[in-house]
Amino acid sequence: MTKSRWFLAGVCVTGCLAFIWSLSWFAGKLFPEDHPGRLAYAPEGEIPPVDLEAVQRGWPNNLADQGERNRLVAYLHDTKGTAPQPTAIGSGEAEPEQPPDLGTLLASADATEGEAKARACVSCHDFTSGGPDRIGPNLWGVVGRDVASQRGFSYSGAMQSHGGKWSYDQLFEFLASPARSIPGTKMTFAGMRRPEDRAAVIRYLATLGGNAPPLPQPQSGAVSQAAIAK
Repeated sequence: MTKSRWFLAGVCVTGCLAFIWSLSWFAGKLFPEDHPGRLAYAPEGEIPPVDLEAVQRGWPNNLADQGERNRLVAYLHDTKGTAPQPTAIGSGEAEPEQPPDLGTLLASADATEGEAKARACVSCHDFTSGGPDRIGPNLWGVVGRDVASQRGFSYSGAMQSHGGKWSYDQLFEFLASPARSIPGTKMTFAGMRRPEDRAAVIRYLATLGGNAPPLPQPQSGAVSQAAIAK
């Protein structure tokens, strides 16, 4: 009688374990687990290509959805992490955008608009003749003068060793990102992203002091002489 009870108990335990395993397997089929980097389904054929450049431009907002993240990781895994090759010019793809022509930008820039945009800089710079230095040097007559040449101002070592003059090209590059243009500069200004804004500020700075060099000539002949003489 005792052996029978042990046998029945063993059968019950085995049956319960088999039932639990079956239930777990069935539940897994109904509610698949979320494995980052894997799709929840097996696509037929190749995984649709992903525009990696568009993903980079929209990062991170365009991957807020978990499914999109999984699709991207699965695509990279399937393609061994290689990006699609660029299409040859003439096959329907747009040609790379050319950098703006500074001469054209300055010819159409408005000094009054530049003065308004430069007001954001008055907490660090003075723009008047004989005005004081502040956190940054006085900018009267800055266009065309030597870099780090404001007498009495304590420049960073990076600025002192840079050399050259504040030409239109140098100012245009510096205003885009001071830290990238002159690594080590003490200027904490992040920079102006829009080329038109930088051109307007430079056009305004060129009116201060009266010693600025002539504006660079536009490369395109589409700019009218009236715009150049503005």
